[in-house]
Amino acid sequence: MNLALSDPDWGAACQLRSQLYGWFSTVFAREMEPAAMALCQGGGADHLLVVFKALGLGRQADAVAAVFKAWAGHPDAPLENAADFAALFLLEGRAAPIPYASHYLEEGGQLYGEPARLMRAFLESSQLRLDAQFKEPEDHIAVILAALARWSREGGRANDVAACAGEQAAYLDAALMPWVAHWQALVDGVDTLAFRFYPAVAGLLVAFLHLDREYLRSFEAGG
Repeated sequence: MNLALSDPDWGAACQLRSQLYGWFSTVFAREMEPAAMALCQGGGADHLLVVFKALGLGRQADAVAAVFKAWAGHPDAPLENAADFAALFLLEGRAAPIPYASHYLEEGGQLYGEPARLMRAFLESSQLRLDAQFKEPEDHIAVILAALARWSREGGRANDVAACAGEQAAYLDAALMPWVAHWQALVDGVDTLAFRFYPAVAGLLVAFLHLDREYLRSFEAGG
């Protein structure tokens, strides 16, 4: 990921990464509100899609943009998209793409396992806490991404850039990379959805994670 092509400064790159991670976190945290969907239909997310295309993720970004257009032709799109969210992320089962790290990393797919405990400890050590209205375990993908968004924003002021980049890369390797591709494949495999919004964003996220990991690891060799 050569963010330096458009943002030669680490601080600027971190602000951009924070914005992207924050958007992903918001998408997977809860059903999209009708107002947010209308904003996307009206071009409110176009600046993000432009960034993804500049990073070489044009195919994935176009898939998301196509859903924005599809929403416009359906007056019940908010209800149908909310039903898609519930079908994907709120129903339990071995084949369900529920968004918890423990489901993929714990034997038997148990929830509230070691990944949740480790994420809870990470949040406490970072002096972060979940919103009281967010009734999900700490290893929910939205929480992991929100922590990355916060860390990216604050990391832009780091004195030791290589160390900060290395820590974020290690976090990616521990918290997301071992299971996120499996999760994304399950999301993509659900064929009963009214819209392909969440599969499209999940595919975009996984592609971006690989680019971001490459970008962060590049600092190990001095850039």
